[in-house]
Amino acid sequence: MFHKRLLTAAAATTLLLSVQTASAADQVKMLFDWIPGGIHGAWYAGTGNGCFADRDLEFSFDRGSGSVDTVAKVASGLGDVGMADFGTLMLGVKNNDAPVKALMPIYSDSPFGIMTLESTGVEAVTDLEGRKLASGPGDAAILMLPLAMGEAGGDIGKVETEKADFSALLGLLLQGKIDGHTTFLTTASVLSAVVENAGKSPKFIHFGKDLNMYGSVLFANEQFLAERPDVAKRAVEAVQCVLTAARDNPDAAVDALVSAFPEKKRAAELAAINGGIKLIFGSDAYQANGFDWDAGRTKTTFDNTMRSQGASETFGAPSDFIHAFE
Repeated sequence: MFHKRLLTAAAATTLLLSVQTASAADQVKMLFDWIPGGIHGAWYAGTGNGCFADRDLEFSFDRGSGSVDTVAKVASGLGDVGMADFGTLMLGVKNNDAPVKALMPIYSDSPFGIMTLESTGVEAVTDLEGRKLASGPGDAAILMLPLAMGEAGGDIGKVETEKADFSALLGLLLQGKIDGHTTFLTTASVLSAVVENAGKSPKFIHFGKDLNMYGSVLFANEQFLAERPDVAKRAVEAVQCVLTAARDNPDAAVDALVSAFPEKKRAAELAAINGGIKLIFGSDAYQANGFDWDAGRTKTTFDNTMRSQGASETFGAPSDFIHAFE
């Protein structure tokens, strides 16, 4: 009986140790730039495809309400890492001393664009002159639209602009109260499906492509980088893994997303994922550098961000906003 009890105790200890080992993965809190959808499915697939587990990581995810919101929350310590527009991150550092650093590019091309209807006759950004355009609070795309219009020979001053809640933008467009609103390429496919269901013909103008600048990046809180540098490095490797896995198997990414959010429409989300894959892997910058930073595109992003603010003097250098791992 004594030996049996010893064996039972040993077995219990072994089980406890195995449970502790299984739960020993480092925790990483990730904040998205928006409501989970499209390419965010890559992260949800990562919980089952080994991208996280193989690096002894366990990610948790939370939504954002635009890049400004995500940068502010990660800067305040509500997340370890986040996904946000690179230019918006630069402005957060410049204007608010946000203690954050970019870790790697996600979208090598900017996703900024205009959602409109075929019936408006808006075919290019210059056609917005004399029209009404809406954008959401903290929207990054509206900051760069003046540059895109100027380079195309247009004048943003001739566009009537207004702010509206993100959830109201498409309704305003369908009701004819605005002629277009800013959005992302990755969101446009989902919005287009809604427009078509309403019996109208959608049109998306991808002006971000012409800016030759980075869109969203993975970034981190500086305290997280200082206190858990190895975890941060493995987190970057894990994100590269989930994005590559989504490129190779987008169906798995959309399946994971729809499993987490059954109310989402699979076809629209798959189209959004494919749009994100194009932004990540389709640019010359990615072809030349992979997930490493392209010096020219980094500088263009920096310069365009300065120009969007009418900056008369520099506020650092592009490298000031990027964390260099040792």
